[in-house]
Amino acid sequence: MTSLVFRILDTHVIHGLADDIAIRDELGTKSYAQLLHESACIGAGLHHMGVEAGTHVKVDLPPGRDLVIAVLALARIGGLPSETGDFRLVGTPPVLHAPDTEVTWDVLDKAGRAEPHPAPESDPDAYEDRLRGAYPDIITQLEAGEAISF
Repeated sequence: MTSLVFRILDTHVIHGLADDIAIRDELGTKSYAQLLHESACIGAGLHHMGVEAGTHVKVDLPPGRDLVIAVLALARIGGLPSETGDFRLVGTPPVLHAPDTEVTWDVLDKAGRAEPHPAPESDPDAYEDRLRGAYPDIITQLEAGEAISF
């Protein structure tokens, strides 16, 4: 089966929903194409900082667009949202706290723009269940092609 992140983002873009609204909040809107691009760039930035498939990442972000992008970025690289880990995404705007450094969200984004991270072909065993359990509303709404409102 294709990966969860491919099914909830890439597939929508491929099948003509690229300009449909994925996120709506006080900052405005973000389309499925924009969400795919930003999550792929942040995913690549995280990967450059050492986050790989299976890496535990504590995501301590308030509900909003940054949380959605962080969850999807982790899904693109196979990172595991966790309550513990050597990597933590915290704050508004988010900052990655890595073992030897701290990196701001905008730097992660810029680091990933040269080569945004593709969606994996498939997910490891139980990965999809773990993401659905941690972020059911985000996954369910995007999977249905709906807009998430904050």
